[in-house]
Amino acid sequence: MGVSILVRNPATATLLGGVVFLLLQGAVVLSGFPATLILERVFPVNRRIELSQLRKRDSLRHRTILQQQSSTEGVIVLPVEGSYDPLFSGLYYTKVRLGSPLKEYYVQIDTGSDVLWVDCTPCKRCPTSSGLPIPITFYDPSTSSTSSPISCSDERCWQFGQYFDSSCSNHKCSYTLKYEGGSATSVFPTYFPM
Repeated sequence: MGVSILVRNPATATLLGGVVFLLLQGAVVLSGFPATLILERVFPVNRRIELSQLRKRDSLRHRTILQQQSSTEGVIVLPVEGSYDPLFSGLYYTKVRLGSPLKEYYVQIDTGSDVLWVDCTPCKRCPTSSGLPIPITFYDPSTSSTSSPISCSDERCWQFGQYFDSSCSNHKCSYTLKYEGGSATSVFPTYFPM
């Protein structure tokens, strides 16, 4: 059985090889028995890899992982679009329907967490355009008969306290997420019954 590692350039290959070696060396020392890991290249070193090939391979990998799960209950597959280029906008998004009555929104996919973002009203200093061909539509929780803010007494509010700075504002749960680049955002999580 082989393990596939995708390497983009030789410098990364050397660094990645060193990291993989150290991790494997640590595993052998901790487990107390010899181990063998066979590394195979996914793509030849001397061949340029097109983004479409990477997407196709990743899609196949994702499909395989989902098929291997014993149950797909609770799994929702959403078509993802966007741009990986952080100089352009670095934004991935998908379309969902929220609220009662249902209304379509483009939600932003936070690749640094498992969070989907939708801009809500009122929103201070929120962007009015994304740099991508999608409209930014603000969700107004007061227009939905089923969505509700998560209260401070709800245990879900404090579950995420280990990951985010959680607090209480007007009896509503809130988080402040601080990103590595220095930006931050405040969040009022909302519950949507399924």
